[in-house]
Amino acid sequence: MFQIRSLSAALLGTLTLTAFTLPVATAQTIKGQSITVNPTAPATVTGLTLIDADTNKPVPGFDPIQPGATLDLARLPARMNMRANVSNAVKSVWFGLDGNGNYRLQGGAPYSLCNDNGGNFEPCPAAVFAPGAHSLLATPYAAANGAGTAGLAASLTYTVVRSAAAQPAPALSVTSFTLINADTNQPVSGFDPIRPGARLRLSALPPRLNVRANVGSGVRSVRFVQKGNKDYLENEAPFSLCGDSKDKSGKKGDYLTCDASRFAPGTHRLTATPFEKMFAGGTAGKALTLDFTVER
Repeated sequence: MFQIRSLSAALLGTLTLTAFTLPVATAQTIKGQSITVNPTAPATVTGLTLIDADTNKPVPGFDPIQPGATLDLARLPARMNMRANVSNAVKSVWFGLDGNGNYRLQGGAPYSLCNDNGGNFEPCPAAVFAPGAHSLLATPYAAANGAGTAGLAASLTYTVVRSAAAQPAPALSVTSFTLINADTNQPVSGFDPIRPGARLRLSALPPRLNVRANVGSGVRSVRFVQKGNKDYLENEAPFSLCGDSKDKSGKKGDYLTCDASRFAPGTHRLTATPFEKMFAGGTAGKALTLDFTVER
């Protein structure tokens, strides 16, 4: 029996099946036919980014904003906006905010929550970042003015808080951890710092990673302990979990790639303890422990 199986949705364009005749024993002829596969991918909002309205740049650590993120106004720019990141044929985006499904329609890129002038972002009204819980929905459309076909929307919940003014990091302490892209030697967006209980999805992260311990003053060495891996002692800043070397200018900070076991799927606990002298000598300072989960 001759069968035509279903075609993958990844194929685009028009496929032509040419008529041909089966051997005489079957005495059947299959006629030629054309199958047209829709070549248009849907308009999509892929995520939302927090924007500093004074610099028109993404706020570090919030590009994109992670679901359930906490925005601490004491540690963020005074004037902010949000941008919907899109793919495919997007012509307009409807924003819904806190129960108002028609909060704002943005008719051109960049698709900002609170308006912009050719990429010069305006600050959002205070209500957008008022302390408390918020929900945001960004729906893309294939035509201007919210017309045409609605595409794949993105929803975001976030909480705004205002903590006490940030205090200087205590001396001889590990204050946080940062996920590092070992190819660029830069922090991975959204993980500077890595938040307690963070989920690291490997498919969405750079292939080569390291972790940096951020410290207060007076730290000369840091010991890293991670269950299932050998302890690692770093004697010079930046204090990295898997080591780093010097570049051609002699400056330290060319990060090495961690072994796969450091980011194996599952739950992990990492502890970093600072010391006042090299080789874990002298007084031990305030250690920091981070629990995180790795997914493929």
